[in-house]
Amino acid sequence: MVTLLMEKYLSYTRNLLLLIGLFVTDNCLSQIKPVPITSLDSVMIQAPKPVLILLSTDWCQYCQMQKQQIRKNKKFLEKGNLFHYIEFDAESKETICFQGKDYVYKPTGANIGTHELAVALNGPDRLAYPTWILLDKDCQVLFRHGGVLRPSQINELIDTLEKSEH
Repeated sequence: MVTLLMEKYLSYTRNLLLLIGLFVTDNCLSQIKPVPITSLDSVMIQAPKPVLILLSTDWCQYCQMQKQQIRKNKKFLEKGNLFHYIEFDAESKETICFQGKDYVYKPTGANIGTHELAVALNGPDRLAYPTWILLDKDCQVLFRHGGVLRPSQINELIDTLEKSEH
């Protein structure tokens, strides 16, 4: 009888610890939450700061790899309060109002196309995925990079943002 009660108690304790562990791990890993691009105008009114945009697509393996690197980058997670971070799907079909102008998805073929805002943010160069874009507090482009950023390059970008705050 005592061993049965002891087994139930240990089982209960083990499950409780597992649940607590999952909760704590989930909270630690979810420190960086991208701002939806549709909210950028209102977010900038409330808290104007630089904006770091990862221009990507769902099918781009390099984009997904870059997103994973960001979620694991300690400096990015620690200094995330210095900037707004956006992951923008360049093939989004949603109409987006940015700085008072509406941007829409433009089909270029059967089930393929690009969002006007992605083209505008990308600038005159050919679209590449991923593309990193850094905007200042007034949404003026400070930096563009077409392609993957290595973790050390991401850290340099964060260092630059931190220095510009002081």
